[in-house]
Amino acid sequence: MVPEYEKIIVLIIVLLASFLTWKMVKDFYITKFHSIFAHLIAIITASFMLLSSMFLFMPKNYQRGVTAEVELNFLSVATVIAMLAILYLFFKYMPDNKKK
Repeated sequence: MVPEYEKIIVLIIVLLASFLTWKMVKDFYITKFHSIFAHLIAIITASFMLLSSMFLFMPKNYQRGVTAEVELNFLSVATVIAMLAILYLFFKYMPDNKKK
């Protein structure tokens, strides 16, 4: 695969994971706190998701200008999906399950 396409795919995955994290966390905390505090908590959590998912795609032996900036592999994509699934479980499924 062309390295530019790998960068674009990783960027889309990382930004989508961060956005979904922000949305789940904001929707959860908006019922408990003021909207500004819920938004700040969601931004901080999404920033950590952005950093952690970017570290997943970083090559192990990265050297600036020598190796590729990102490595698209199945394990990293599966890890991001697992992190999102766990967040979904904590912020969407469990609170709804307790209401019933």
